[in-house]
Amino acid sequence: MKKLILISSVALFFIGSQLCGLDNCSQVNAQTLETVLTKNESKTVTLKITGMTCAGCANHVSKALEKVDGILEEEVKFPGDIAIIKYDSDKTNEKDIIAAIEKTGYMAEVIIESGEASIEEGKKAFQK
Repeated sequence: MKKLILISSVALFFIGSQLCGLDNCSQVNAQTLETVLTKNESKTVTLKITGMTCAGCANHVSKALEKVDGILEEEVKFPGDIAIIKYDSDKTNEKDIIAAIEKTGYMAEVIIESGEASIEEGKKAFQK
């Protein structure tokens, strides 16, 4: 699948450069190519967070996750004590994410891991 996306991205680069001139669009198309490739390296993990006692705790965890390079989306739920995190697997991993949470004084463990998934899919899997 990555080869198909790479070919499509190269085609997008070529078409875009033909439409508006190579000099003007090469930077935009390179950014588009990087975005497409990064998007395909995303994973979603659902973590059980222990130690949260209020919405403020969830906010504290959320703020810590925002500082982790590579996290694309995150949602920390209280009550429920879960965090659903979509991240770029080239920039971070579950171990680093858990370490960031534990640095705030809470405990975290993986309960659901998936490849290219959305936060909505993580919620559905948790509710089953």
